[in-house]
Amino acid sequence: MNSRLSCVARATGLLNPHQCGFLAGLSASDAVTTLTHEVKSLPMAGRKVSTLFLDIKGGFDNVNPSTLCGMLRAKGVNPYLVSWTRSFLSGRSCRLRYQGSPKVFAPVAVGTPQGSPVSPLFFVIYVSRQHCEIPRGLSLSYVDDFGLTVSSASYRRNIQILQKQYAKLKA
Repeated sequence: MNSRLSCVARATGLLNPHQCGFLAGLSASDAVTTLTHEVKSLPMAGRKVSTLFLDIKGGFDNVNPSTLCGMLRAKGVNPYLVSWTRSFLSGRSCRLRYQGSPKVFAPVAVGTPQGSPVSPLFFVIYVSRQHCEIPRGLSLSYVDDFGLTVSSASYRRNIQILQKQYAKLKA
């Protein structure tokens, strides 16, 4: 199912072209090469280049199944695959185990199952909308790590642009 969903995600544009990691043919070295190219080529035009690196903490634990399925439907993904995704991410429960803990299972309404091969794919689809168009810059990610690279005539302006982009991501 992971292979099928990966092919569908690529074909329907569910994955951002600047998303690397966990996807065949888009590795960490691809991310580094892309970033290095941008950082080396942008200053040639007499511009200053700055990059802000971000890490999404607890990202896999916060994937909302309804939102994810809505994204799949909006891109015209086969209803069978949308239903499978909803089923896979619903009806789950967990139990914390430590000395003295109650042996009760609690329902899990959000997140992707840890250790599942399809969980990283669901996550990168889910965060694909976080990629933003940056004039004279680049939004690049490696699974749950983002890099926003911008260029302008000054570092001060770069900081302003990066602060604005960060505010958009945070909202």
